[in-house]
Amino acid sequence: MDLPTLAPGQQLSPHDLRIAGEALFGTWGWQTRLAEALEVDGSTVRRWISGAVPPPHPVKVALRLLLEARGPRPPAVPLAPEKAPARPRSGRFHARPSSGAAQ
Repeated sequence: MDLPTLAPGQQLSPHDLRIAGEALFGTWGWQTRLAEALEVDGSTVRRWISGAVPPPHPVKVALRLLLEARGPRPPAVPLAPEKAPARPRSGRFHARPSSGAAQ
């Protein structure tokens, strides 16, 4: 994995933002988690990634601090839909106590 260019004096590129986000939060859902960490709307992060709006300088500083504090994590691999754990059911399949004596 490439390392993002978070050196002072350089503009944070969308590519570097993606690398930092994936290093912090994995490859799946990182945009939402990054938005929560930075306390901005998810659409704001998506505008930064698309290049429509450049991220402000404090975002680069925050990313650098997050990476230093938490360290990069191994990328998360999303579960395939058929491998996802089942939700608990409402008790429909639980054994019911028998009523009365055995026959």
